[in-house]
Amino acid sequence: MEIIFSKDNDWLAKWDDFVQNENRASHLLLSDWNKAFQSYGFDFEIGLLVENDKIIGGFSAVIAKALFFKFYIIPFGPIVSLGYESKLNGLIEKVLERAKLYKSCYCHITIPVNTNGNKHLFRELPLLPILNNVQKGHLFKFVYSSNGLNWKSVNNFTNEEELLSSFRASVRRYIRSSERKELELRFLESEKDVKLAYNLCLENAKNHNYSLRDWSSFKETLLTMIENKKAKFLGAFYENDIKGAALIVKAGNYYTYILGGTKKQKPDFLAGHFLHWQAIKLSFSEKLSGYNISLGGSKGVVDLKNSYADGQIYFENSKYHWVLKPTYFKLYLFFEKKLKNNKKLISKLLNHIKR
Repeated sequence: MEIIFSKDNDWLAKWDDFVQNENRASHLLLSDWNKAFQSYGFDFEIGLLVENDKIIGGFSAVIAKALFFKFYIIPFGPIVSLGYESKLNGLIEKVLERAKLYKSCYCHITIPVNTNGNKHLFRELPLLPILNNVQKGHLFKFVYSSNGLNWKSVNNFTNEEELLSSFRASVRRYIRSSERKELELRFLESEKDVKLAYNLCLENAKNHNYSLRDWSSFKETLLTMIENKKAKFLGAFYENDIKGAALIVKAGNYYTYILGGTKKQKPDFLAGHFLHWQAIKLSFSEKLSGYNISLGGSKGVVDLKNSYADGQIYFENSKYHWVLKPTYFKLYLFFEKKLKNNKKLISKLLNHIKR
């Protein structure tokens, strides 16, 4: 058994195949997802735990850097397949070793654990001596780390009608009403169509006062993931006019809702309901475990998401960090405090301070 660090295309392809089919994995581990951080001047690497040429675990690290600050960030994981939990401590030790190798001032991990028994998370952890002197929580906020799943199971139904009946009456009414609007579902793949959908998402973000990456910094990631069948951009159209869009990514034997947007107009086409139902049906037709509609958003968004989910599964004691260079990290916290209310400025700075 060995741990391999590689950006070789063959190994990355094997890793992505592992991530898409390993129950404990997440889209945050996909190589294309982490390559996207290169537009900010960051780097990434994949650590693969291999036994007899078979991947049985690993992690994906974002190496964030600007000026003289470096951070070694594991947005999700490390993870190991069922039956290999005893190898997790060694993987975390390797994370810390690599963080020091890169002369990082800070490092953090996110171990997806919840005792409720969902097979996509660790139900319990083995003894992890490496965590005896670690600090809980995350102090570096500019690389997203998951907090849990907003989960809808789809693999215990025999047909779509039975699946539809699993929702409460009000949700079923919204779904049926959206289908009567004569919306057309399109899987968007060309650069022109994907940009059209993403612009709608950007417009929604602006209207609701939250930030998304600009098109130029996310374009290559989106198009590559769609081309490689790791992601789908769903569009809801009426008379050739886009009314809604939703980006979903496959990993861990389920789709995760990443972002979306709808046109607010009268009559209301209920495009959000239409698209989530289409994503759920797609998950069912592909015989996946479920659909992660994702956590977070405005109150209205959270209420809509939660109405489709069986329940929210939050990670428990999952986030840990090490401060490796206290003086450097205190200086970073000073700058972070000064700039934290201007994420757009931070994004621009990261995009221009490249090494």
